[in-house]
Amino acid sequence: LQKKQVVPVLLGDALPHPDHSEKEHEQYCRAMMLLFKPWQDLCILKGNYVSWKDAFNEITFEPAIVSLIGNVNVENKCKKAQDMHTASVKEDC
Repeated sequence: LQKKQVVPVLLGDALPHPDHSEKEHEQYCRAMMLLFKPWQDLCILKGNYVSWKDAFNEITFEPAIVSLIGNVNVENKCKKAQDMHTASVKEDC
């Protein structure tokens, strides 16, 4: 076992949105588990569940973690609103 603690960093454009497509919701559940559930082996993280969504829904996170996950969702909503505003401004020009 590794004795040094590490923090996973998800690479890519942005964290997936939980309220978009089923595929993106599955990616969102995986990302939240990678970030907020302690793990050492990816196979153990998902367990015997068929989907990441099922595994995610079975976890009881501490209130502080639930708050952090909520903040991730707020950030996603803000980015979406900013993108929509930028698009509307471009249309007006």
